[in-house]
Amino acid sequence: MQPSFTQTWPASPRSDRARRWAWIVHILFIASFFFGITSIPGVIVAYLKRGDAVGTIYESHFIYAIRTFWLGLLGAIVAGLLCLVMIGYVLLGLLFVWWLVRVIRPIVALVDESPMRNPRGWF
Repeated sequence: MQPSFTQTWPASPRSDRARRWAWIVHILFIASFFFGITSIPGVIVAYLKRGDAVGTIYESHFIYAIRTFWLGLLGAIVAGLLCLVMIGYVLLGLLFVWWLVRVIRPIVALVDESPMRNPRGWF
């Protein structure tokens, strides 16, 4: 039997703090399904803690959350305006599904302790 040379390194305190803040941001985004406004403190925390996460896998989580907020807000404004011509309701439904995907994916990545792939992408 050959010895295993793989070793798991303990996470740094900086990485642990970034992980906790990433969880808080994503939980605030989930809560926005019920309370709407919780995504605002979520994006504020993401902006404030993004610098502390540089060089960790959690940096991509903060970038992803910030992009989710701004694209979601833009989509909501456009869909809201288009509700005047009825197509906005379809767009609001699609936006809901998009937001749901953008909120679930980072939770799965956090559980797996992995970075977000393509945090600047659409999905």
